[in-house]
Amino acid sequence: MVGNRSEGLLVRAEPLQWAKKISHTMVDVVRLEDDALLLQVGPQWAGAINTVLLSKDVRVDELRKQSAAAELLMA
Repeated sequence: MVGNRSEGLLVRAEPLQWAKKISHTMVDVVRLEDDALLLQVGPQWAGAINTVLLSKDVRVDELRKQSAAAELLMA
């Protein structure tokens, strides 16, 4: 499932490596930076991603929409 390239989700979770591995099975992980994952997926998938991470004992601290403009600023 690939979202619009102009949007994505920022995920802060612990343990981060588990979150990355689990997220990668569902969506494209754009990058791992500053203790956060940037996922290439639309915001409508936030609930499902959160549910799966929590079910795998990953603590989700932040899950929010991230625009392409914000991603460019972080690069």
